[in-house]
Amino acid sequence: MLITALFGAGLYAYAGPAPAAPLGAAHAAAARRQLAARPARLVAMSSPDGAYTLPDSFEDAAEKCSRTVASVLESGISKMRVDFDTSAGDITYTTLRNSLPIARVLTLQLAQKLCVGEDGQPRGRLQVLMPDEGTAALIAREWAPPPTVRPACIARFRVPDDATACLVVAPTALDAAALGALLNADAIASGAVPLIVLNPQLVDMSTGALGLEGRALIKRMASELQDVFVLQTLPGAAITRTYPGNFAIWQEDRAAPGGFKFVRDDSKRPSAFSVSEELMQADSAAPGFIREIGQFIKGLQRL
Repeated sequence: MLITALFGAGLYAYAGPAPAAPLGAAHAAAARRQLAARPARLVAMSSPDGAYTLPDSFEDAAEKCSRTVASVLESGISKMRVDFDTSAGDITYTTLRNSLPIARVLTLQLAQKLCVGEDGQPRGRLQVLMPDEGTAALIAREWAPPPTVRPACIARFRVPDDATACLVVAPTALDAAALGALLNADAIASGAVPLIVLNPQLVDMSTGALGLEGRALIKRMASELQDVFVLQTLPGAAITRTYPGNFAIWQEDRAAPGGFKFVRDDSKRPSAFSVSEELMQADSAAPGFIREIGQFIKGLQRL
């Protein structure tokens, strides 16, 4: 897949088996090796009018994502959602595992922006919330974050007085109650403490189930959280958004510069199924795998 070629150096440097060396050193070394084996920069992909661009590497996407989040915070929006998925439908690794590289980028950027005063002195702490205690402990040890970052588990989490923001990483269906409670917290509800939810996965992928609590939370997130950055890769396609622009749909096309062509934009977020179905109708030769993914997603939407 071309998507793997585009994002492999950034994504799979982090998504492989657990390294023996500290995560930061192992990831950096793997990224350098893969980057050295490919051209320094691929052909940029953009819409005909230049209004939309598709990132050409993990580094490019991460930089755009962190810059967008910072800009949105400055605009006064305090509750936002970020979807950063370059798996292209590959379920080899969990959403949490695939989310750690961009979570680390956002953690460092947010800590610098929100937790350091004009005098250079620390003020408050960024709360980085993981779905389980083990991952929270892992990043506290392996990332060696600055003192202004507090990794924690979202379960039973309460917003402390010194919180400058909460970054929730890859919450699952099991975290629906905890995420709902976080949205209800006075500091979050009032906007005093910004909330960034990264790669929520509230459907139980082992069963395809979506409980009543999950349904209600998804609707609530859609109404309360702004989609500020979206990079969602599908088999042969991609959906992107950089706030305040529209959502853009891309299709893999080996004849196009960079390997993808711009299809159209939409003011509303399209579902993965609707994009797959649209592209299949436009191209009767679409791979069967896309059809299978689309049917699975359509089944979930009927729940």
